[in-house]
Amino acid sequence: MNQVIYLNMIEQEKSHWWYKGRREIIGQVIKPYLQPAMKILDAGCGAGGNMEYMLKYGSVVGVDIAPEMVKHCRKKGLSAYCESITALPFADHVFDLVICLDVLEHLADERAALAELTRVVRPGGVVVVSVPAFNWLWGEHDILNNHYRRYNYGQLNRLVKEFPLSIERTTYFNFFLLPIVWAVRQFKNSLPGFLNKRTDLYLGSGRLNRLFYQVLKIEQLILVFCNLPVGVSQVLVARKK
Repeated sequence: MNQVIYLNMIEQEKSHWWYKGRREIIGQVIKPYLQPAMKILDAGCGAGGNMEYMLKYGSVVGVDIAPEMVKHCRKKGLSAYCESITALPFADHVFDLVICLDVLEHLADERAALAELTRVVRPGGVVVVSVPAFNWLWGEHDILNNHYRRYNYGQLNRLVKEFPLSIERTTYFNFFLLPIVWAVRQFKNSLPGFLNKRTDLYLGSGRLNRLFYQVLKIEQLILVFCNLPVGVSQVLVARKK
């Protein structure tokens, strides 16, 4: 990703509806698998917002390929390392929980990353992966963020099943805002290239930011009882065999 996107992540990770809402949804989905004093890895930790959220569940280590992200995490007192998730600097079976949120789509070799996530989690431990959903949502946002792909339910499930992981749960999220995101991307895709050079994170500031966050909070409550059939994103929870 380019420098501007990194800077935006640092500025927005604690306040933007997408980052806040995703944390709440992931927190809800993984709640049945949490135990006291867990050893947690955030693979692709970005600016560290998810690491801070996970600290209430145990000790958290983060890795990210971007030096500026790691530097920012360390300034906040977080334990972060500048490493690729395709070659993690940890022994086998170290972590109880590994989270990898919106990272696989950035990698040419997604299987190498999943192999490493599987290697470092202990038998019986949990791997949580979130990814952007549906190629028909592909747009300039994906290009600017250096995405290789988006996923559907079957693609992600088949990929995970290549490894010694048992899928516990898969669901889409960002369900209610899907029509808005689709419409915005269709409109932006129709524009000349020089007019279409912004990521979707500019969507929702001020009152809209608060409204969109509340929409994701509603989805968090729904996910207590059932999965969502479609959405802008997908989350998968798997347990190591």
